Amino acid sequence: MLPRILLLALSLTSLAVTSLGAAPGKAARKDAKEAAAEAAKPKVPAKPIAPAAAVPVVPPANAVWRVWKDNQGRTVEAMFCGLSGEFITLQTKDGKTYHFNGNVLCPEDIAFAKECATKSRASGFSGLSVAQAAADIDRLVGAALAAKGQQLNAPASDEQFLRRIYVDAVGRVPTAAEATAFLDDRSADKRAKLIDKVVYTSGYSLQMFNWMADLLRVKDTFYKGVPAFSFEDWLKTRIAANAPWDSMVREMLTADGRLSDNGAAGFLLYDAEMPLDGVSNLMTTFLGSNMACAQCHDHPLADWTQRDFYQMAAFFGATDGKDEMVISQVKKAIGKDDSVPQNISRRIADFNAFRLEDSTKQKLTFPKDYKYKDAKPNSPVSPALIHWEKSDRSLPAYAIDVSKPAQLRNHFSQWMTSPQNPRFAANIANRLWKKAFGLAVQEPVDDIDVYSEASNPALLQHLTQVMKSARFDLREFQRVLYNSKTYQASASASPDLSQGPYLFNGPIIRRLTAEQTWDSLIVNAVGANADNILLRRGDDLKKMALPEGAVTAAAVRQVYEGMKAAGLSSKGGAAKKSSGGSTAGLATGYDGEKPTTKYKLLLARASELPQPASETHFLRVFGQGDRQLADSATNDGSVPQVLQLMNGNVGRLVSDLKSHSVVAAYAEKTREAQISSLYLSYLSRRPNAREMSAAGKGLSDGLSLADLAWALANTREFLFIQ
Repeated sequence: MLPRILLLALSLTSLAVTSLGAAPGKAARKDAKEAAAEAAKPKVPAKPIAPAAAVPVVPPANAVWRVWKDNQGRTVEAMFCGLSGEFITLQTKDGKTYHFNGNVLCPEDIAFAKECATKSRASGFSGLSVAQAAADIDRLVGAALAAKGQQLNAPASDEQFLRRIYVDAVGRVPTAAEATAFLDDRSADKRAKLIDKVVYTSGYSLQMFNWMADLLRVKDTFYKGVPAFSFEDWLKTRIAANAPWDSMVREMLTADGRLSDNGAAGFLLYDAEMPLDGVSNLMTTFLGSNMACAQCHDHPLADWTQRDFYQMAAFFGATDGKDEMVISQVKKAIGKDDSVPQNISRRIADFNAFRLEDSTKQKLTFPKDYKYKDAKPNSPVSPALIHWEKSDRSLPAYAIDVSKPAQLRNHFSQWMTSPQNPRFAANIANRLWKKAFGLAVQEPVDDIDVYSEASNPALLQHLTQVMKSARFDLREFQRVLYNSKTYQASASASPDLSQGPYLFNGPIIRRLTAEQTWDSLIVNAVGANADNILLRRGDDLKKMALPEGAVTAAAVRQVYEGMKAAGLSSKGGAAKKSSGGSTAGLATGYDGEKPTTKYKLLLARASELPQPASETHFLRVFGQGDRQLADSATNDGSVPQVLQLMNGNVGRLVSDLKSHSVVAAYAEKTREAQISSLYLSYLSRRPNAREMSAAGKGLSDGLSLADLAWALANTREFLFIQ
């Protein structure tokens, strides 16, 4: 049967996309009968998610506190932080964050949460403000194109826009029902309405986590398998609460304590063993300034000197990320006591040794082989901020106090995240533009020190101002991008940048990322309920935390007993250092909808799987980064990717008769409607006459609707964003 299915796939491929680098053709004709109904979606009652570790967030002055009650009578006093789809985010006065499916709350609380969400939306950009900011994007892009004798591409079809906005904003293709609802809408403003709908779904939070996980190098474990689950939980709750980017960055850079106490500490603790590398990484991540070369010598291609690098690193010179004494104290306390296995005591010691603490002395010195005349080897380093223009130093953001070492990180974070910082807003705006368009205004994204090197300097300056006006609200900023005619134009083939900069006639054709491909297949397997599956494992880390005070054998045994009770001390539960994530806790760490397993695949979205996935998993094969470096993901093609889709377990999942999209198709009453349903599920459009005929013939020759689903999933059109 396989050769006949493959023949159908190749036939459909030739009709869908003429070549991988070609611009899309005209919109498909709508000559097929419309799908009548969506398959029933089973609802699974959800329960509140356990609170993530305390986050040092100062509540806004106008925060409204409320005693929330669930349907079992349990209560918690907290302020409303966000509503994403059906999921509500609350924060208590002690900093604990709760993120859970709102259907467990009493009706009065649900109504109150919706009222808060409405007020919160009203505080963002108005529709008029979005339209004006988007129009300025189009004006600046249009001027640059006109100067080169070019023009904007024709508007994308509704089908192309539909698929593009779902993939970019939700991280997956729409279901057949979601596609039908938009395509059948005849209102003039349906695109703007869809944008405002999808950026407030739970799927939006999941795809933003995927994007940030690659940027922030999120991993389940670091250094000898020390688990970092609470960092993941913290990041998810902050995204779900739509925390401003500047606030999130400040929380990461000023975090104190262990991961069990403060999930935000995970960002700096990742580099606790190599703090200088950590400074280099945060400069490229948050400022787009590549100072890596200056760590060892004056930068040969930029103005950064080795002295500049060490003076910036000195802001972290009073910070200790690893307390070696804890390791020796645990070892001494246990001694020859065999009641705690040695491998477990080592895990407890390693985990508790990682903690962020600031001393009263800045301890960083210039390296012993420092060869420049502006400082002596091994001499103390005085903290000093870099600047891009001489006038930068006159900005209020540069007026910081470096006399108190214990406060250096705080002052650094205030400078870095200030709207007056010449690069902070520009960096995140440039990165989000690349996320939406496939190419940044200034490439590479980790080196934007010289504005004049951008493909459109005026556009980058405008985007920077929009980010500042949005008060670093990434959702509001993306609303502006998505509403522009530039984003809604037909896509272009990947440009040859050796011939000159790309001026954005439209977004470029891109292959789906590994996460987008996986999530699109998962939603076709289990339906949109996949957006409501949430993995939370941070609470487990609290059981590994030693109590404050002297380290005693009794304290270590107490932690060990708690780990055993939680299932963290078994042989299979040990987290291992590798290029893939740990599976510890995956069986019991889910809240909201529960994932199922089929063909040895856990059917949850990429954000809710190990970070990163194992090296042999579909996600890694399709280019998910190893998170050793920021922006390590790729979308390069390979033969193993083809094999995964054609005859691997993922291919079997796609062609399963019980998959959501196949069941929905069989629910249709006519063959034409069944074929249309699958086209909508995988390609977000209805088939044209030729495709309907080819698919109908294949079914008449003995193929099933499941075979058709397999064929569509193996087309080039499915794998690319047009």
